[in-house]
Amino acid sequence: MTFEEVVAFHGHTCPGLAMGYRMTTAVLKLLCKIRAKDEELVAIVENDACGVDAVQCLSGCTFGKGNLIFKDYGKSAYTFFCRNSKKALRVVLNENVFNQEIKEDREKWTKWLLSAPDKEVVIIT
Repeated sequence: MTFEEVVAFHGHTCPGLAMGYRMTTAVLKLLCKIRAKDEELVAIVENDACGVDAVQCLSGCTFGKGNLIFKDYGKSAYTFFCRNSKKALRVVLNENVFNQEIKEDREKWTKWLLSAPDKEVVIIT
């Protein structure tokens, strides 16, 4: 799924959506390369911000299916668990690479989030 498709679901382009897009795509490349059709993948999200829409679109995890779990910790962090392989990964935003100047320009920040290498944007454990 492309970022544009996720934007269509979410309704607008923003840094938060770009964060969720990059965090989710990075984890799915390592954990489970397919979108959940049912409940084989579980996502635990630690905020209720824009990026969670990217989690839903890309992973197939939804509240309705019961495989999207919300824990209000206020962190840019998601944990994904694949029930088939019994493997889990947690992804957090690498906040150490952002300077204040880029954060002040939403368009520049979004473009950077979408184009920087995974290792600069996310930390996966």
